Amino acid sequence: MESKKIKLIINGKKISAPAGQTILEVAKKNNIKIPTLCYHEDLKPEGRCGVCGVEVNGQIMTACNNKIKAGMIIKTNSKKVQEYRKINIQLVGCNFAREDAFKKWLKMENLPDIDELRFKPKTKEKIDCSACDITIDFSKCILCGRCIQKCRDVQSVNAICFAQRANALKVGTSFDKNIIQTTCVGCGQCALVCPTGAIKERDYISEVEKALADKKKHVIIQTAPSLRVALGEEFDMPAGTLVTKKMVSALRKLGFDKIFDTDFGADITIMEEANELIERIQKKKTMPMFTSCCPGWVNFLETFYPKMRKHLSTCKSPHQMFGSIVKTYYARKFGINPKDIIVVSGMPCTAKKYEARRKEMHSSGYQDVDYVLTTRELAKLIKKRKINFAKLEDQEFDMPLGESSGGGVIFGASGGVMESAIRTAHYILTGKELKNIEYTAVRGIQKIKKATIKIGNLKLNLAVVHGLANARKILEEVKSKKCNYHFIEVMACPGGCIGGGGQPQPTTMAIIKKRADAIYQQDKKQKFRQAHNNPQIQQLYQKFLGQPLGKKAHKLLHTTYRDKSKRI
Repeated sequence: MESKKIKLIINGKKISAPAGQTILEVAKKNNIKIPTLCYHEDLKPEGRCGVCGVEVNGQIMTACNNKIKAGMIIKTNSKKVQEYRKINIQLVGCNFAREDAFKKWLKMENLPDIDELRFKPKTKEKIDCSACDITIDFSKCILCGRCIQKCRDVQSVNAICFAQRANALKVGTSFDKNIIQTTCVGCGQCALVCPTGAIKERDYISEVEKALADKKKHVIIQTAPSLRVALGEEFDMPAGTLVTKKMVSALRKLGFDKIFDTDFGADITIMEEANELIERIQKKKTMPMFTSCCPGWVNFLETFYPKMRKHLSTCKSPHQMFGSIVKTYYARKFGINPKDIIVVSGMPCTAKKYEARRKEMHSSGYQDVDYVLTTRELAKLIKKRKINFAKLEDQEFDMPLGESSGGGVIFGASGGVMESAIRTAHYILTGKELKNIEYTAVRGIQKIKKATIKIGNLKLNLAVVHGLANARKILEEVKSKKCNYHFIEVMACPGGCIGGGGQPQPTTMAIIKKRADAIYQQDKKQKFRQAHNNPQIQQLYQKFLGQPLGKKAHKLLHTTYRDKSKRI
């Protein structure tokens, strides 16, 4: 049934729009610009910052959360609106007018920079640096509630909340605990939607710069598949622009000794994970098997469902496998003392900062990955060195750990781990390659995807889920034995790693879709599209690891998990 049409006027233009839409939605559809700050298109609008204020029949109201009504005469840029907007921008900007996130927002919304601080900044609060993945400075908070909505509604973690009342209202944690003492899983979705920089990733740029300046250190960087489809956005390129070769060039200019590809680690993961899945099925071990590539998801299960840890694949995440291989296989192959190797991971994820510091991640005899930099941090470092990213020449990853398959590339998108595993599991079980290796049933941005595939005589029931609130639904299904899945892929962040907590702002589902499209374009361009066909992976197993799931592979590439439920 067609929605009732509402007639109104915006900036003198007669408009007819469906009932139920907000003023902001109608303005957008009619190419009328209204600036926003606390608004995020994937979250319920609450109109807290006032920046989207418009004049409606002589009165000011927020456009993001007020629905259209018949007879409305709306002015989006009147003198009254301009003054109201200026006051609100000065009010919210008094604590962070010089923050990168705020300046980027002003530029994006085509608003002038603040040239005077009209209001006195709030008293400086102690910055919460208790966690190794995110930091929180609540004095920069404008109470927009985005972080709470993400943590509560999208992730079902509830680590942060509104605290106190009236003039004392603030965003905080239950009982004013440090974030490390809460149920926080480090996914960074709060930081991804924070418009002011009040919540940010824990910055390790200075530590990496110090390592790069140390001539005694051999500094390696590996880059996740999601970086190549998002980094360009930090340099004003369209969402989903594939910048793999310019990214490599920029990293060389920064002084890294070797630039490798985490996709190589993803290929190793598939070799181990596909074999583990088959072994579990054949030997009737704990089923279904959950993927373990995402540390935010692993933290979530360890915190809220610790009794289900046996369902997790014992495989480390790709970047941790990579770090372990660098400080063993690579160090031996090139005669480098592993104590002199620094491994930096360029990741779309904040939770990987914590993961790198887990006690389980020292299988090489050293901390396997030394530092994790998010996409935003890498962009910041490139800008700091005044590198003109858009004009860089194209360069290739270094060998041998820069060779990867299309199966490694698609790890960045929700469903990619599952699809890559199917490509290789089919070969392991049948000795034949899939005729059509693109298994699109597990692709897309649907919250929960279910599919069944037949490999030889084996029928596999699959599920793919992204966003932790959705993961909770699947976990409850498994817990109540209302399902018969064999293999479940879980990614903590909406859309998978391409929507990770360390990605550029803004990140919306529309932007995530463009990044996913670019990921699959890259897959099609790869010389090898299945992990088991990567010649460098074949050589790694032949000359160093032996068989997948073998003794050495287990030592370097697999891990154990903890019960973290006591934090609740």
